[in-house]
Amino acid sequence: MVLPDERPNTVERRQYFLDTAKRVFASSGFQSTTMEDIAREAGFTKPILYQHFTSKGTLYHEIVAATGATLINRMMEAVSAKVLPREKILAAFHVYFDMVVHDSDAFRILFMHEHDGETAAELREVEMNFVSFIVPYIDSGMDYEQRRLLAAGIVGMAEGSAIYWLIQQEHLGWPTPPEGEAETMAAHCATLAWGGLRALLRD
Repeated sequence: MVLPDERPNTVERRQYFLDTAKRVFASSGFQSTTMEDIAREAGFTKPILYQHFTSKGTLYHEIVAATGATLINRMMEAVSAKVLPREKILAAFHVYFDMVVHDSDAFRILFMHEHDGETAAELREVEMNFVSFIVPYIDSGMDYEQRRLLAAGIVGMAEGSAIYWLIQQEHLGWPTPPEGEAETMAAHCATLAWGGLRALLRD
């Protein structure tokens, strides 16, 4: 009896390889992962993987670029439905932490493994796009470079919270997050960020 092949067809393979590579990179890191590792995890031979991606770096680039693009697009959609700057910042944090909680592999790749050379540049690009997204929601009466500096601080706060949460999840063996986890983190960070901005404006 011949068992059905449940692996994806040719049209689906590219995304399947990306999803598989995301899991492997998240578990082992970019430097320690090989194309052989990814192909084996996907259930294909390495030559078939190379038909879709010319290198490990190409795979990594697409995963990080897709993560960054999805993050910004979802934030833009979320804040468009809000009016007040504080509501917009909260909505952006909701999107950010929802992705941290529900797409943890992508954020493990970004924040929990060493980066150098090209991979470090990929991470910086994601961070700078996030900074640029936040800038318009900081008081326009400030100097533009001041606003970027404050936006970078807000992004750093979000990243720090995300990294701490991911480390805790790893320590606990990656349990299913409790309901409302992303909303709670978003609310705390938004309150802290907004309170800091208001205090700065009063000064």
